[in-house]
Amino acid sequence: MAEIIFFGVAMTLIQLGGAYLRYLPFSRELSKQETSDLTIGFLIWSVLGFAMNIILSDGGVTYRAYKLALGFGWIPYFLLSMILIRSRTAQHIFVFGVQSLWSFMLHSFGAMGVALIFGTMSARHLLLQLTFYLLLFAALLKVERKFFTRLLPASQFFEDSRLKWCISILPIAIFIGMTIAIIDVTFVVTWKERLSRLTLPILFLLMYRTLSLSTHQIITVQRQEQRAGFLSRQIASLREHNALMQKSQQEVSALRRDLDNSYRMLDGLLEAGQISTAKAYIRRQSHLLNTTSIKVFCLAPLVNAALAIYLKRAEEVGIKVTHRIDLPAQLSIDESELAVLLSNLLENAINASKQQEPSARELSVIIRHSGGQYILEVANRYDYPIELGDNGLPYTSQIGHGLGMSSLESFAKKYDAYVDFSHEDNHVRLSVYWCD
Repeated sequence: MAEIIFFGVAMTLIQLGGAYLRYLPFSRELSKQETSDLTIGFLIWSVLGFAMNIILSDGGVTYRAYKLALGFGWIPYFLLSMILIRSRTAQHIFVFGVQSLWSFMLHSFGAMGVALIFGTMSARHLLLQLTFYLLLFAALLKVERKFFTRLLPASQFFEDSRLKWCISILPIAIFIGMTIAIIDVTFVVTWKERLSRLTLPILFLLMYRTLSLSTHQIITVQRQEQRAGFLSRQIASLREHNALMQKSQQEVSALRRDLDNSYRMLDGLLEAGQISTAKAYIRRQSHLLNTTSIKVFCLAPLVNAALAIYLKRAEEVGIKVTHRIDLPAQLSIDESELAVLLSNLLENAINASKQQEPSARELSVIIRHSGGQYILEVANRYDYPIELGDNGLPYTSQIGHGLGMSSLESFAKKYDAYVDFSHEDNHVRLSVYWCD
């Protein structure tokens, strides 16, 4: 009975360990509540799993019980992860495949440890093999944490539906290919067979690690180029805004120099009783004053600057612009983040509109705040197909592009915003909703 209980405990710990490794790649993006729910789910099922392992080994610790527990014990933990960490099916499959290869290697090393001591491996040594597995798992825990926490490849790989499934099924395909050959084999006898079992998973992990590091370096370079391009655009925007300010100041200064003459002229007209002429002169001066100021779209200065710059650019290239702006002076969010997001979205819309025929260039901007709710909507006409990623947003693999969608995703994640994108009847509409 003690052997059966030990078997049940060991198999439960092995299954929990596998679930923990599969959790690590997602750990940095989960909230405390989600992590707590996942932990509670794992612990509750581990009690039931322990009972199942005891039932499987009721007739003794046999090879059949061992295979059944390994072959099916992981399923409830995997389903719990799928339920609580949603919309990541491809990533879950990829992580499961890699964790299976890792587990396969630890089991193989455990069996080799038994073979070194007893010269062979048999059913009576299963408990010792499981003990070796748990000791290896514990000894390598620091390495496992580091490796699995950084396991998932860049999110760009999972945005392309043609690529993500190829990536996600590769490790599990290798694992299935290895286990099919030994699924009906009781125990591997020769050292040649034992060592050959380890070659493919170790080779895969080394190759994947190499490709992962190389990809990380490439993405780092791309991000640096994107940041450089973003900073260049922001500097250009600041210069443009500064130029607008200077132009207005120069025009105001010129008007101030003429104020004395204007007052004297008005005084003369009024003394001469030329009231209508004086009124016409005042209207001309008012119109001239209006041309010396940057158009005020809203009282939030950074958002207003972004609107002034990009809507002016749109008008300069012949885009018909309509807007409805209703924002308070003080926002409940970081105004600079909203200004950056708006700048990126408007730049995307303007660049897309430039590809249209001059008569088909349209741009609409709506930003409103009412009752603690915000809505930001940018719409433009676009007569060409748009490639979308799995997130439903426009996707591009070109280096230096896609910054607008990246900033949108970051903004939406930070402020729990709802994003809706549509391209219907040759009109693109991107809407963002969030609350205080």
